[in-house]
Amino acid sequence: MKKIYFIRHAKSSWEEQVEDHDRPLSDRGFDDAILISNELIKKEISAHIQMVFSSTAKRAKTTAQIVTDILKIPEEKVNYMNDLYSFNGISVSKFLKELPQELDTILVFGHNPAFTILVNSLGSQFFANIPTSGTVAISFDCDNWTDLQNGKTLFHIFPKDLK
Repeated sequence: MKKIYFIRHAKSSWEEQVEDHDRPLSDRGFDDAILISNELIKKEISAHIQMVFSSTAKRAKTTAQIVTDILKIPEEKVNYMNDLYSFNGISVSKFLKELPQELDTILVFGHNPAFTILVNSLGSQFFANIPTSGTVAISFDCDNWTDLQNGKTLFHIFPKDLK
């Protein structure tokens, strides 16, 4: 059994003239990341997360840092991967299918449209769009990451539903 918690990065700021990779979070982004984290505490996911993977983009890294700090996930479990700085589902899917088999439950931070595409193709529930800070949990009845397909959407948390 494999399980993935997908979290799209929190809302970024467009106030600074920086490269896309270097865009920071907005104030709303910080607030929403905290809001989502507090809901994940209620779902008690922390004890099950074996590894965390995040895009290297500043907005994704900052979101990952906020969430993992609040969930008390040790820093040594957090990995920043260039492969996750992607906007298409194909490269992120390839990354997931190459994960070490000993991992069963992971938390992944990344971008749209990749996450909406993946969540819709892998899960059992359709979402028109995964919003910023949107979180979707999917379980898979398989033992190997290479066999990842046709999972079951366990839950989703979107900031607008918590306000």
